[in-house]
Amino acid sequence: MSVVSAQTLKRWIAKEEEKTYIEIPFAVEGAVERIEVLYAYDRSDGPAVVDIGLRSPERIVGWSGGARETFFVGLDTATPGYLAGPIPEGEWRILLGAYRIPPGGCEVRIELKLAYKHPRWIKGDLHMHGVHSDGSYTISDSIQSCKEKGLAFAAFTDHNNASQNLATLAADDRIVLIPGVELTSYKGHANLLGALDALDDFRVLTPEQAAEALRRAAGKGALISLNHPFCPDCPWELGFDVPYDAIEVWNGPWRPLNETAVHWWQEQLAAGKKIVAIGGSDTHAPHPLVAHGTPTTYVKADAESKEAILQAIRDGRVVLSFGVNETFIDLSLGSAGIGETVNVRGESDLQLTVNVRGAAGDRIELWSDRGIEQEWDVEEEGEFTMRVQADRLFYRAEAKRFLPQWNRTITSCLTNPIYIGHGD
Repeated sequence: MSVVSAQTLKRWIAKEEEKTYIEIPFAVEGAVERIEVLYAYDRSDGPAVVDIGLRSPERIVGWSGGARETFFVGLDTATPGYLAGPIPEGEWRILLGAYRIPPGGCEVRIELKLAYKHPRWIKGDLHMHGVHSDGSYTISDSIQSCKEKGLAFAAFTDHNNASQNLATLAADDRIVLIPGVELTSYKGHANLLGALDALDDFRVLTPEQAAEALRRAAGKGALISLNHPFCPDCPWELGFDVPYDAIEVWNGPWRPLNETAVHWWQEQLAAGKKIVAIGGSDTHAPHPLVAHGTPTTYVKADAESKEAILQAIRDGRVVLSFGVNETFIDLSLGSAGIGETVNVRGESDLQLTVNVRGAAGDRIELWSDRGIEQEWDVEEEGEFTMRVQADRLFYRAEAKRFLPQWNRTITSCLTNPIYIGHGD
């Protein structure tokens, strides 16, 4: 099935149908994530006014009246006046309101597009604060800032509070809003993402208390990340035997605390553990260096929805970049991509493809459980194909960039691994 299907619907409205409501059915089949509608009508015979709306198999999901010529509904985004949510299969209906019809009638033409779920890389920020805890951003300020940077999703993670999530319940038309909370204790911080009210008590001071709090959050459907675990001011001191889904290895601008986290993560991967690495800006207020989308978290999601984004993170389909339009790297080993496993049975080597875009003289490093396997410089973008050894646990990539204005080298991009399986 193609990613988008389009069709044209027409309906002639006679004068006798004025002040009535008309339904035009259309079928939704398969995994649709977005319905787009554009309509126009003939006004040549007089001042016609035809209103429009949309009905799902269960209920009316929106009504524009005559205020809009186009609208859409998605899983977690929608045009104002329309409800985002699941798009079930079945018979949907365009609603027309024949408010004013000229004597000779008029024709309404509807352009309908159905977009289907499909894997794609989308970018966002998984860690931010505002006025619901110790930040200065209002909810609307944060949303606007993320939109201006071109982010597709944003997680609201105020310290120990859920009130910000109640303020973001209404779907936005351009960005997926992910509810969250940062469990902030004197022994460490953790983000709980995807649940409206995942945290019932933040006062955890022992590993046992932390494990119980995180288990309860997971039971509510929250994705759990342990935040900035090696921060000198607020490290994670409750151990790594608690339930969690990801480690925030990149917090805010690139700093030594992130280098330490990536080093620890590499050691865990080399020991055979599969741990998802994520990042977040930890933005609190306007700042020249700490800003929404720094770093940018890319996820390869099947849809622009909370559910699909969080599932992609759980699956390890994540790439981190130091800016919204900076270096991005994608990897593939045969049909396997980032976060996936390729199974080898007797092969001695494999073909790895590395796609790089947005680089500016970056040095690309290819890592495995043995350390750096290869490295090369990339001026802008390119696709690089190479043979790699099959007797490894994983391959992942990092990019480094020297910043002369700071006289230092930073990480500009970091991918999660493609894993290699050696059994049945």
